[in-house]
Amino acid sequence: MKHLCTIAAGMAGLAASSAWAETLVLTNAEIYTVNEARSWAEALAIGEDGKIRAVGSEAEVLAAAGEGAEIVDLGGRMVLPGFQDIHLHAVEAGVNAVLCPFEPFDTLAGYKATVRDCAGNGDTGAWVLGAGVNMVNLLELHPNPVEVLDALSPDRPVMILDDIGHGAWANSLALQAAGYDTAEDAANGNIILRGPGGRPNGVVLENAPHNLRTLAFPPTRENLEFAYDSLLNAAAELNANGITSISDAGGYWPQGHQEVWDRAENSGALTVRASNAFYIYPDRPLDEQLSELKKLYHNDPDRLVRFDVAKIYVDGILSQATGALLQPYETDLGLPEGEEYGYLYFGKEVLMRAARDLSAAGFQLHFHVTGDYGTRLALDAIAHAAPEAGPHRLTHLYLADPADYPRFAELGAIADLQLAPSAVSKDYEAFIAEFIGGRTDLLLPAGALLAAGATVTLSSDWDADELNPLIKIETAVSRERNGLPDVAAAIEAMTINPAIALRHADRTGSIEAGKFADLVVLSENILDIPLESISSVAIEATLLQGGAVFDAAGLFAD
Repeated sequence: MKHLCTIAAGMAGLAASSAWAETLVLTNAEIYTVNEARSWAEALAIGEDGKIRAVGSEAEVLAAAGEGAEIVDLGGRMVLPGFQDIHLHAVEAGVNAVLCPFEPFDTLAGYKATVRDCAGNGDTGAWVLGAGVNMVNLLELHPNPVEVLDALSPDRPVMILDDIGHGAWANSLALQAAGYDTAEDAANGNIILRGPGGRPNGVVLENAPHNLRTLAFPPTRENLEFAYDSLLNAAAELNANGITSISDAGGYWPQGHQEVWDRAENSGALTVRASNAFYIYPDRPLDEQLSELKKLYHNDPDRLVRFDVAKIYVDGILSQATGALLQPYETDLGLPEGEEYGYLYFGKEVLMRAARDLSAAGFQLHFHVTGDYGTRLALDAIAHAAPEAGPHRLTHLYLADPADYPRFAELGAIADLQLAPSAVSKDYEAFIAEFIGGRTDLLLPAGALLAAGATVTLSSDWDADELNPLIKIETAVSRERNGLPDVAAAIEAMTINPAIALRHADRTGSIEAGKFADLVVLSENILDIPLESISSVAIEATLLQGGAVFDAAGLFAD
């Protein structure tokens, strides 16, 4: 049966067929449609073009399907629209897997041993590459850690990424390759920490690691082949978690990742929809970037892949005291004068111009913000942006001033947050309190933003955090403060709301006739079990346009 062949066969006819030559009917199911009425159904029919033909009672659907339909009895399982994750790092997740893993809070001797092992690994090419070091811990162990790497790897450049995605440890060869050995301190997104004599001490933060990654992973044939395999592996992991639509928020276009996405779609191997981002580099002229990105932009709604989003970092992160705040960080941190309010990637006027120019070119804006001042600036930028390119969105949102909550609805801005268990734990809150004091009461205000009328989405930031949507649903609803009100609201935040954010709610995000059959099949009805049991529910199948791209239970086997 054509529906149940590999998804590659189905992709070739994405928009081609309108004839109902064959129909697949799912029966004996608890189907939560997430349509406007939030209605339930017990059956649905899928046409050969991958679109839903009918939804309703079994009798209604069988009548609409006609004779000869293929019938799959789901045995009372739950069916939802496929989950959608609008902030993750699909290609990077695979690429990161090749990097030598470091224990974040290791001893200096432990770090050295891992570097030695990593330097003996020829799989990383000309560079020695690793990830996982906690930079605060490293600097407490050694004030000038470039010396450590220079002694261990004097002949190969070394880049070891941190454990939170905003820093890197590099040796002198790597620093020289990026020009960081002679760079002056400037408000260009690159933070270069310094040691004796004002020389770089080997730790660079914020935008600076991205430039190192570009040098370590140039778009050679070998690197693009590896990135392609990484993407396919990531897509399989996404499907196993019931995810059918994403936005890849990495967007490091100088590495050529957009090429592997297009290749995957053109070869029929892609098993997710994707509305992907291009990262805007704060240390490159905006006009030059915009000229290049206009050539790479594409937004064909009939394709699985679109590159139509501009990813703009406004600030850094709270745990590095680089998130931009309205009130200063705690005095105990001893921050230098001028740094007590955090850090901005772009000056305010440059940020506003970037929002205007990028949105005028058709790019949807995706702002990284963690501090309340960063949030305010992003909202100001959206007020300057072309609304027809929206809805524009803010992601992370660790802090926002309550006075700015209503602005989300006023501007039509999407509030995207990651409510992984680690992000809402008491331990994490106590850790962040060291930086912002009592303002932890306002951390990750998902519930307050929803109550203020914002369209709220829950994403993962994978592979930096937990991918499984069911874990996030349980966490978001069970949260004591600023959680989502109920499971239904959390489902919306991972289905129809992200579909709105990704500008394809007319095609996906709910189970309605005429929309694509992007679906997930769960072992139990998560609206009818104890909240603490949701994370244990099995994801048994995932369908993209009616084709099974994951089928752990063998429900759709020939």
